[in-house]
Amino acid sequence: MIFDWPTRMQQMADFMGFSEEDLELVRASGPILLDRADELTSAVYDHFLQFPQTARFFLTLEGEIDQTRLDRRKHSLARWLRHSIDFQLDEQFPVFLLAMGVVHSNPSLERGYLGSVPARFMIGTMSFAQTAFANILLEEMSDPVQALRTSSAWNKLLMLQLDVLLAGYVTETPTPATEPPAPDVDEPDAEPQGMRRVLTNILDGNRANGNADGHSE
Repeated sequence: MIFDWPTRMQQMADFMGFSEEDLELVRASGPILLDRADELTSAVYDHFLQFPQTARFFLTLEGEIDQTRLDRRKHSLARWLRHSIDFQLDEQFPVFLLAMGVVHSNPSLERGYLGSVPARFMIGTMSFAQTAFANILLEEMSDPVQALRTSSAWNKLLMLQLDVLLAGYVTETPTPATEPPAPDVDEPDAEPQGMRRVLTNILDGNRANGNADGHSE
Protein backbone atom coordinates (compact mmCIF):
# COMPACT_ATOMS: atom_id res chain seq x y z
CA MET A 1 0.00 0.00 0.00
CA ILE A 2 1.42 3.40 -1.00
CA PHE A 3 0.44 6.44 1.03
CA ASP A 4 0.29 10.04 -0.04
CA TRP A 5 2.50 11.23 2.79
CA PRO A 6 2.10 15.00 2.26
CA THR A 7 -1.68 14.55 2.45
CA ARG A 8 -1.31 12.47 5.61
CA MET A 9 0.85 15.16 7.20
CA GLN A 10 -1.65 17.85 6.23
CA GLN A 11 -4.48 15.86 7.75
CA MET A 12 -2.53 15.44 10.98
CA ALA A 13 -1.55 19.13 10.97
CA ASP A 14 -5.23 20.07 10.71
CA PHE A 15 -6.12 17.62 13.48
CA MET A 16 -3.41 18.99 15.78
CA GLY A 17 -4.12 22.63 14.95
CA PHE A 18 -0.69 23.26 13.46
CA SER A 19 -1.34 26.52 11.62
CA GLU A 20 0.51 28.93 9.35
CA GLU A 21 1.01 31.10 12.42
CA ASP A 22 2.73 28.18 14.14
CA LEU A 23 4.93 27.67 11.10
CA GLU A 24 5.91 31.35 11.14
CA LEU A 25 6.84 31.07 14.83
CA VAL A 26 9.01 28.01 14.10
CA ARG A 27 10.82 29.77 11.26
CA ALA A 28 11.29 32.97 13.28
CA SER A 29 13.00 30.95 16.02
CA GLY A 30 15.46 29.50 13.52
CA PRO A 31 18.35 31.89 14.19
CA ILE A 32 18.07 31.29 17.95
CA LEU A 33 18.14 27.49 17.72
CA LEU A 34 20.71 27.30 14.93
CA ASP A 35 23.03 29.54 16.92
CA ARG A 36 22.94 26.90 19.66
CA ALA A 37 22.79 23.87 17.37
CA ASP A 38 26.12 22.47 18.59
CA GLU A 39 24.90 22.69 22.18
CA LEU A 40 21.62 21.00 21.27
CA THR A 41 23.17 18.12 19.36
CA SER A 42 25.77 17.52 22.05
CA ALA A 43 23.07 17.49 24.73
CA VAL A 44 21.06 14.88 22.83
CA TYR A 45 23.97 12.49 22.32
CA ASP A 46 25.40 13.06 25.79
CA HIS A 47 21.98 11.98 27.04
CA PHE A 48 22.09 8.84 24.89
CA LEU A 49 25.48 7.93 26.31
CA GLN A 50 24.14 7.99 29.87
CA PHE A 51 21.93 4.95 29.28
CA PRO A 52 23.24 1.49 28.29
CA GLN A 53 20.15 0.83 26.13
CA THR A 54 21.01 3.77 23.85
CA ALA A 55 24.76 4.15 24.43
CA ARG A 56 25.45 0.77 22.81
CA PHE A 57 24.56 2.17 19.39
CA PHE A 58 27.54 4.53 19.63
CA LEU A 59 30.23 2.18 20.87
CA THR A 60 32.93 0.25 19.06
CA LEU A 61 33.20 -3.53 19.35
CA GLU A 62 35.71 -2.91 22.14
CA GLY A 63 33.17 -0.88 24.11
CA GLU A 64 34.75 2.52 23.46
CA ILE A 65 32.83 5.56 22.23
CA ASP A 66 32.88 5.60 18.43
CA GLN A 67 33.67 9.30 18.03
CA THR A 68 33.53 9.23 14.24
CA ARG A 69 30.06 7.75 14.28
CA LEU A 70 28.98 10.16 17.01
CA ASP A 71 30.18 13.17 15.01
CA ARG A 72 28.30 11.96 11.94
CA ARG A 73 25.10 11.51 13.91
CA LYS A 74 25.45 15.00 15.39
CA HIS A 75 25.86 16.37 11.89
CA SER A 76 22.72 14.52 10.79
CA LEU A 77 20.77 15.87 13.76
CA ALA A 78 21.83 19.42 12.94
CA ARG A 79 20.68 18.85 9.36
CA TRP A 80 17.31 17.63 10.65
CA LEU A 81 17.03 20.82 12.72
CA ARG A 82 17.64 22.97 9.66
CA HIS A 83 15.10 21.00 7.65
CA SER A 84 12.57 21.37 10.46
CA ILE A 85 12.99 25.14 10.57
CA ASP A 86 12.44 25.27 6.80
CA PHE A 87 9.52 22.83 7.11
CA GLN A 88 6.87 22.73 4.42
CA LEU A 89 4.25 20.14 3.57
CA ASP A 90 5.82 18.95 0.34
CA GLU A 91 6.68 15.52 -1.02
CA GLN A 92 10.30 15.45 0.10
CA PHE A 93 10.12 16.18 3.83
CA PRO A 94 7.71 13.42 4.91
CA VAL A 95 9.66 10.90 2.84
CA PHE A 96 12.86 12.08 4.54
CA LEU A 97 11.19 11.42 7.93
CA LEU A 98 9.81 8.06 6.84
CA ALA A 99 13.25 6.96 5.68
CA MET A 100 14.71 7.95 9.05
CA GLY A 101 12.20 5.66 10.73
CA VAL A 102 12.98 2.81 8.33
CA VAL A 103 16.74 3.14 8.84
CA HIS A 104 16.41 3.17 12.64
CA SER A 105 14.11 0.15 12.63
CA ASN A 106 16.09 -1.77 9.98
CA PRO A 107 19.82 -1.36 10.68
CA SER A 108 22.36 -1.68 7.91
CA LEU A 109 24.22 -4.96 7.48
CA GLU A 110 27.33 -3.43 9.00
CA ARG A 111 25.44 -2.43 12.16
CA GLY A 112 22.88 -5.24 12.14
CA TYR A 113 24.45 -7.00 15.12
CA LEU A 114 23.12 -4.14 17.30
CA GLY A 115 19.52 -4.72 16.29
CA SER A 116 17.03 -1.93 15.64
CA VAL A 117 16.60 1.21 17.71
CA PRO A 118 13.42 0.61 19.77
CA ALA A 119 10.58 2.96 18.82
CA ARG A 120 10.19 4.09 22.43
CA PHE A 121 13.57 5.82 22.23
CA MET A 122 12.43 7.78 19.18
CA ILE A 123 9.50 8.99 21.27
CA GLY A 124 11.77 9.77 24.21
CA THR A 125 14.16 11.70 21.98
CA MET A 126 11.36 13.90 20.69
CA SER A 127 10.34 14.61 24.28
CA PHE A 128 13.93 15.48 25.14
CA ALA A 129 14.07 17.83 22.12
CA GLN A 130 10.81 19.52 23.12
CA THR A 131 12.19 20.29 26.56
CA ALA A 132 15.55 21.47 25.21
CA PHE A 133 13.92 23.77 22.67
CA ALA A 134 11.56 25.21 25.28
CA ASN A 135 14.44 25.96 27.67
CA ILE A 136 16.51 27.70 25.01
CA LEU A 137 13.58 29.76 23.74
CA LEU A 138 12.77 30.87 27.27
CA GLU A 139 16.39 31.84 27.86
CA GLU A 140 16.87 33.68 24.58
CA MET A 141 13.53 35.41 23.98
CA SER A 142 12.78 38.56 25.95
CA ASP A 143 9.01 38.00 25.86
CA PRO A 144 8.08 34.89 27.88
CA VAL A 145 4.62 34.77 26.29
CA GLN A 146 6.17 34.70 22.83
CA ALA A 147 8.60 32.03 24.00
CA LEU A 148 5.68 29.92 25.21
CA ARG A 149 3.80 30.34 21.93
CA THR A 150 6.91 29.41 19.95
CA SER A 151 7.56 26.39 22.15
CA SER A 152 3.96 25.27 21.62
CA ALA A 153 4.40 25.57 17.86
CA TRP A 154 7.54 23.44 18.01
CA ASN A 155 5.75 20.84 20.13
CA LYS A 156 3.09 20.47 17.44
CA LEU A 157 5.67 20.22 14.67
CA LEU A 158 7.72 17.60 16.48
CA MET A 159 4.65 15.45 17.15
CA LEU A 160 3.65 15.86 13.50
CA GLN A 161 7.07 14.54 12.54
CA LEU A 162 6.91 11.73 15.07
CA ASP A 163 3.78 10.33 13.43
CA VAL A 164 5.68 9.77 10.17
CA LEU A 165 8.88 8.62 11.88
CA LEU A 166 7.01 5.88 13.71
CA ALA A 167 5.23 4.87 10.51
CA GLY A 168 8.68 3.85 9.26
CA TYR A 169 8.79 1.24 12.00
CA VAL A 170 5.80 -0.65 10.58
CA THR A 171 5.77 -2.92 13.64
CA GLU A 172 6.61 -2.58 17.31
CA THR A 173 8.58 -5.85 17.14
CA PRO A 174 12.25 -4.75 16.99
CA THR A 175 14.97 -6.39 14.96
CA PRO A 176 16.94 -8.37 17.57
CA ALA A 177 20.62 -7.89 18.17
CA THR A 178 22.95 -10.63 16.92
CA GLU A 179 26.55 -11.64 17.53
CA PRO A 180 28.96 -8.85 16.55
CA PRO A 181 31.35 -9.41 13.64
CA ALA A 182 34.93 -10.50 14.23
CA PRO A 183 37.08 -7.67 15.65
CA ASP A 184 39.42 -7.66 12.64
CA VAL A 185 36.62 -7.00 10.13
CA ASP A 186 36.39 -3.41 8.94
CA GLU A 187 33.07 -1.80 9.72
CA PRO A 188 32.33 1.01 7.28
CA ASP A 189 29.52 3.35 8.23
CA ALA A 190 27.18 2.82 5.30
CA GLU A 191 24.10 4.44 6.81
CA PRO A 192 24.21 7.71 4.81
CA GLN A 193 24.19 5.72 1.57
CA GLY A 194 21.49 3.45 2.97
CA MET A 195 19.38 6.49 3.85
CA ARG A 196 19.60 7.82 0.31
CA ARG A 197 18.65 4.41 -1.07
CA VAL A 198 15.59 4.16 1.19
CA LEU A 199 14.56 7.71 0.32
CA THR A 200 14.85 7.02 -3.39
CA ASN A 201 12.90 3.75 -3.22
CA ILE A 202 10.05 5.23 -1.20
CA LEU A 203 9.84 8.38 -3.31
CA ASP A 204 9.88 6.42 -6.56
CA GLY A 205 7.18 4.13 -5.21
CA ASN A 206 4.97 7.06 -4.27
CA ARG A 207 5.36 8.67 -7.68
CA ALA A 208 4.68 5.44 -9.52
CA ASN A 209 1.76 4.16 -7.47
CA GLY A 210 0.25 6.95 -5.38
CA ASN A 211 -3.08 8.54 -6.24
CA ALA A 212 -5.16 11.41 -4.94
CA ASP A 213 -6.83 9.50 -2.13
CA GLY A 214 -3.50 8.42 -0.64
CA HIS A 215 -3.55 4.71 -1.71
CA SER A 216 -2.20 2.67 -4.60
CA GLU A 217 -4.38 1.88 -7.57
